[in-house]
Amino acid sequence: MDQPVRLRSGVRRGSLAAIGGIVAAVLIGWSAVLPAAAETVEFTIADPRITESSGLATDRDHNRYWTVNDSGDSGIAYALDEQGTTEGTLRFRTEPVDVEAVAFHQGRLYVADIGDNRERRKMVTVYFFDDPAPDEQAVVYKAYDFVYPDGPHDAETLLVDAKGRLFIVTKGVGAGIYAAPTKPSRLAINRLERVGDAPGFVTDGTFLPDGRIALRTYVAVEILDPRTYQVLARAATPLQQQGESLTTTLDGQALLIGSEGKRSDVLRIDVPTTTEDVPTPAAGESAPATPAASTAPSPQDTGANDDDLPPEAQPSATASRQGTLAALGIAAAVAVVAGVVVALVRRT
Repeated sequence: MDQPVRLRSGVRRGSLAAIGGIVAAVLIGWSAVLPAAAETVEFTIADPRITESSGLATDRDHNRYWTVNDSGDSGIAYALDEQGTTEGTLRFRTEPVDVEAVAFHQGRLYVADIGDNRERRKMVTVYFFDDPAPDEQAVVYKAYDFVYPDGPHDAETLLVDAKGRLFIVTKGVGAGIYAAPTKPSRLAINRLERVGDAPGFVTDGTFLPDGRIALRTYVAVEILDPRTYQVLARAATPLQQQGESLTTTLDGQALLIGSEGKRSDVLRIDVPTTTEDVPTPAAGESAPATPAASTAPSPQDTGANDDDLPPEAQPSATASRQGTLAALGIAAAVAVVAGVVVALVRRT
């Protein structure tokens, strides 16, 4: 009886060795795509209401950050302190289609309803609030409506330069940077102007204190020249569940990047200074259809219910996030193989 037992043990040891080799190979491949620089967790967004943080904005006036949920939430922005604790909310009487970005400039908070997974919206809207206070009250809003010169686009990034000019960065293949008029109208639809090309799959961005542009993609942070829009520096981002947001720290010396998901960590990273080679996300994102929006300008909220924008069906999150999910798939494979190893060890 001893020989069969020894034989089975030898087979098991051989199987464990083979599986161990697979784990090692996967880990080696996984380590190759991780950025060399280590990140720091700046804070964790623990508010159970914030499950799809889709943008971050730095409010240096009050030492706080602002964030918004992705599509599906009502008109609401959340104020976070330096530890990521919710100080309160700012509510406004409308039902956005697909809020994807938030920005703050000289006492004004911007909330960008610019998502359009199926590229069917005839216009997009940016709401704004002067001297916003997170006091849980419903506030009056003002808004700008925009139309692209070359048809609808999906976008997740709103930029505001030092002079207060708005820019929307589109997403996907052939992405572009679109500038708003220097003095947009609240009473008519404003026509955007394409002023430069953008990296593919940009999910958030901000102007840096020195005037350069920082854009986040699924896999990297890219620094652009604000005049030529050429890439000056690039660095891979750390792995996150679904990397979405980017802003500067309160002192402006570093960047913060965030993710969707419950209890999501916001990571602190350095501003890239060199140009690294990073993986290129695959094209061909799939997403549920988004109903076409009305072409009528958004009414300015006076506090009355009949001034609200008409509700529209909320698109769900995109079905494919190639850059981030590919990495998560590798991590999941490692976990599965490791589990098999543990199970076999326990049986030997």
